[in-house]
Amino acid sequence: MEIYAQIFSKDELWISNYLFAFILLRAAWAAPWRSFWGNNKQFSVMIGLALWLTVLWLFPVGVREGLKLHPLGATLCFLVFDWQIASLMLSVILLVSLLYNGTSLMALGNIGLVMIILPIAASRLCLRLFYRYGKPNYFGFVLWNGYFVGALTMLLASVVNGWLITASGKHSGFTMDNVYWAYLPVIISIESVLTGAFISGFAVALPNAVAHFNQDIYFTKKPPE
Repeated sequence: MEIYAQIFSKDELWISNYLFAFILLRAAWAAPWRSFWGNNKQFSVMIGLALWLTVLWLFPVGVREGLKLHPLGATLCFLVFDWQIASLMLSVILLVSLLYNGTSLMALGNIGLVMIILPIAASRLCLRLFYRYGKPNYFGFVLWNGYFVGALTMLLASVVNGWLITASGKHSGFTMDNVYWAYLPVIISIESVLTGAFISGFAVALPNAVAHFNQDIYFTKKPPE
């Protein structure tokens, strides 16, 4: 995502970095560290997800700078860890991917806001809508928060990223149509399936590791330990 460092001015990059840093500091301050460190299952899930997502972020699919795509995992991490730890974990993964690819760290704030904070904020809003209007059952939770919201957050991040690049004039409309927009349905479907599959499995096998899943509410009978 070196293109972000090219299409924004230094002032815009610094503003984004300051905003991103403020959000991460707020997340670190508000994170439920005591319950997290005391939950061995959730910690184990974090290690596994962090390794898996790092691989996905390190090797995006695409042929043009700024137009490469990869699953984000933002909705999944939010559901499992809540927004604070999810934001911090994905930010570390983002930092690793930027260093690995030799991308200027000046673009860290912009990329983080688009690829991490925006999807997590959308996931949080959709979860609140589910709490208010949805039916408290397992299948409703998984279908809405896993499959639908997973697709929605990928769509939001991809559209904002595409709009920023298009507005900058870095790539022609023809290139954007054939190299970027044409592949969005594929990456959105992958994000949806991965998020839904993982959260459905975690909710059944490791319900105590999922921050936003209460088995006493979503299961009429608890699954076997």
